[in-house]
Amino acid sequence: MRRAIVHIGMPRTGSTSFQEILARLRPRLGSVGLCYPKLAPPGSPSAADVNHHLLGRALDGRDSGRLRRDGLDRLSRTLSETRADTVILSYEDFAVQRPGLCVPSVLADMFARHGFAMDVALVVKPQDEQLASAYALRMQLVAEPRTFDEFVRREGSSGRYDYAARLAPWRRAAEGRVIAVPVRDRRSEAPLLARLVDGLGLSARLGPLLSPGDLTYRTNRSAGPIAVEASRRLHGLGLHRRTAGHPRRLGHLLDDLAQARGLDAEPFRGDARDALAIVEAGHSLANERLAAMCWNRGWDAIVAHAPMRPPNELAVRQIPTEIEAEVDRLVTETTARVAFRTPPAWLRRLDGAVERSVERLADLAGRPAWRVR
Repeated sequence: MRRAIVHIGMPRTGSTSFQEILARLRPRLGSVGLCYPKLAPPGSPSAADVNHHLLGRALDGRDSGRLRRDGLDRLSRTLSETRADTVILSYEDFAVQRPGLCVPSVLADMFARHGFAMDVALVVKPQDEQLASAYALRMQLVAEPRTFDEFVRREGSSGRYDYAARLAPWRRAAEGRVIAVPVRDRRSEAPLLARLVDGLGLSARLGPLLSPGDLTYRTNRSAGPIAVEASRRLHGLGLHRRTAGHPRRLGHLLDDLAQARGLDAEPFRGDARDALAIVEAGHSLANERLAAMCWNRGWDAIVAHAPMRPPNELAVRQIPTEIEAEVDRLVTETTARVAFRTPPAWLRRLDGAVERSVERLADLAGRPAWRVR
C-alpha cells in the first residue's frame, strides 16, 4: 500500500515551520513521490493551504457539516488523482480534537479506500514547556487575563497535555504505526526538522530539497514579557471582544510594536515553579506510557528539557518605572492602531461575566473553547 502521513501536532512544537517549508517545496515534491495537498476551498487565499487547518476544523465540528463533506471530498479526489506514493497532512490541532468525532478512524478509512495506509507523527516537549507555549499563544490572541501561575493551576490537569491519551486513538486507527519526535532529543543535537524528516523516513527524498537554512528555520516567535503584560491589560479592557478580524493579528501588532521599540529581546518565562512541579508529577506516568509505546525507553532518557532560565514575568513583581512606561505605551499604541475606545467599567465587568459564563457552559456541554478533557 501507499502511505499517508498525518502530522497531528502537538501545537507550538515547530509545526508551522514544517508546514511552511512543505508548502514552499510543494511544486517539487511530486518529483520525489510526495504530495502535500491543497485542500482549501476554491478561491481561498494562498495562506489557507500552508497547512490543513480548514479540513481539521471541519472534521472537529467547528464548521458546518457541508464544509466537512466538501473537505473530505477534496481529500478523496486528491488521493484518487495523485501519482505520489506518500501523501502528507499536517495540522497541529489534530492531536487535541474531540475524541467523540472519531477523526482518526474517519481519515484512516478514507486513506484505506484509496490504497493508503495511515502513519501518524507527533512532536512533544515537557508539559511545563507546552504550558508556557500555550500561555504565550493565548497572549498573542489577547485571550488571557490570568498570571502564568493561575493559568497553570487551572489548565495543567487538562487532558490536552496527556500526550499518550492524545495519541491513543490515532495509534489505534493507524494500527500502531506512530512516530513520536521530541523537540529536544538527548540522543541527537540535530535540528528538530532534520530529526522529524528522518523519523518519518523521508530523509532520502526531502533531504536533497532542503537547504541548510530550512533545517534551522523557525517562525511564530514567542512574545516577550512586556508584550505579554500589555496583552493581559488589553484583555482587561475588553479589546479581544470588540475588535474585528482574526484575534491573532492583535498579538502580532503587539509583538511588532515591542520589537520596533527594541523591547523583549528574550521570550516570556512565567513564574509558576510549584504549580509546574505538580503538573510534572501528574503527567509522569502518562509520559512513561508514551515513551514505552514509541521509543521502548524511559521519557527522561529521550526527552531533554530547555535550559533553565529565571522567570521574567512582570505581573507578579514590582515593575520598574521605565518598564511600566513601556507597557503603558504598548497598550496605548495598540488601542490607537485599531481605533479601540475603552468601554466604561460597568460594561467591562458585565462583558467579563458573560464571557466566563459562556466558557463554563461550553465546558459543561463537552465543547470547551480551550480545554481538552
